[in-house]
Amino acid sequence: MTPLNNENKANETEFQTVEELMMVAEPKFNDVMRCVFKIKDYEIEVYFYLLDHPGSTIAEVSESLKKDRSSIQRSLQTLMDKGMINRKFRVLGIGGFAYIYTATPLEETKKIMERELQVWYNMMSKLVMKFEKS
Repeated sequence: MTPLNNENKANETEFQTVEELMMVAEPKFNDVMRCVFKIKDYEIEVYFYLLDHPGSTIAEVSESLKKDRSSIQRSLQTLMDKGMINRKFRVLGIGGFAYIYTATPLEETKKIMERELQVWYNMMSKLVMKFEKS
């Protein structure tokens, strides 16, 4: 899927703050995601992988993205904390269990981003209204 795969790794920008992002005429979607959710590029990569491969396990994500399991595990936890992915418990036929991960649909993720930006805007607006000449 990766409909927003508009990142060119060779020219990748590293906007970390809203202030830096605001200085760009046409920021990339991944740059906005990074700033709004305060996540890393590899976490965005994991999110888009799960959009394309819902119901994946840590092992599957790790193998496909060629990243170590512990890094993937941390990324998945961060994405769950941000509401970008969901985890379900799956019992395996051989007596064990596994967690499977699915990305929150892109449209819902965009709504979450919009809400976060609105909270930020409202907070900044209130601060501006409080300013007075000293």
